[in-house]
Amino acid sequence: MDCLNLSLNQLRRLIGQPVSHRGTACQVIEVLADGPALVLQDTGRNTDMQDNQFGEPGRHVPRIYTIPLLDNSGDAVHPDFADLGLLACD
Repeated sequence: MDCLNLSLNQLRRLIGQPVSHRGTACQVIEVLADGPALVLQDTGRNTDMQDNQFGEPGRHVPRIYTIPLLDNSGDAVHPDFADLGLLACD
């Protein structure tokens, strides 16, 4: 499969898939069209503090990661995306 030419619909089919990102158990929760990129949510105990509207610490929420499909040059698959093992890229 040519990962450089994946459509947004193909990427959206990945929503809900469990993945491992740098050794952390995650799940694909969203696809961002601008990039494009996958949004992953940590499914383990790693959390971040979410501030309220006044900038004060509020509650702990699962850590979120944004993984771009392409590297900075736009000519190759980003290594973090390839490491997810979701697709067999040529």
